[in-house]
Amino acid sequence: MTSGRRARGARLLWPLAVLLGLTGLVLLALGASGSAGRSTTDLVGVVPGQEVVVPPEGMSVWSRSPQTRAATACTLDDTVMLRPEQDFTTRVEGQDFHEVARTGPDPGEGPATLVCDTGDAVYAGPYGPATAPTGLRGGTGLTLGLLLLPLGLACAALAVLAGRREQVAEPGPDPAAYTLARRPPGPPTGQRSRQASPTDAPTGPRYDLPPPS
Repeated sequence: MTSGRRARGARLLWPLAVLLGLTGLVLLALGASGSAGRSTTDLVGVVPGQEVVVPPEGMSVWSRSPQTRAATACTLDDTVMLRPEQDFTTRVEGQDFHEVARTGPDPGEGPATLVCDTGDAVYAGPYGPATAPTGLRGGTGLTLGLLLLPLGLACAALAVLAGRREQVAEPGPDPAAYTLARRPPGPPTGQRSRQASPTDAPTGPRYDLPPPS
């Protein structure tokens, strides 16, 4: 019973290993492709007082320098743009651009005058959070893939070990299969007494007696 259950468990490990491994690889590929797809070319250099068009999802102001965000305030018409609490970066044509400011929950779609009080070059571009991949095509896919792929490899290793144990420890014969061998029946009672009868004793001279005088 134990060896049968162990064999069935070892056979189930292989499909589980394949399923987990393939799922992990697919999720890793999705996460990596989404992360690589963050680049955008919709960045336009602007000067203070230039008119820009705010899309429905909002917009952000970008700079090549990460220090520009800490000392820069930007406004769209009379609305002060939000300043990111931490550095948010996107890559465009192999170069990193750092978010300086972004529109609020109500971006105010349409043309507006952009003013940033900095001498650094700034660029109007897409809304910062929209450039970051999310879900399975982002951090979630990478995280799940990094979890499932090692689990699949672990199941494959366990399946190999279980197969080797089955080869080494082959099941022995079942003790219940043994039966006691029957002895052949002895001679009948009459024959057994006949064999022990004195008449069947050997005849002839007896050498165990003293010679006659």
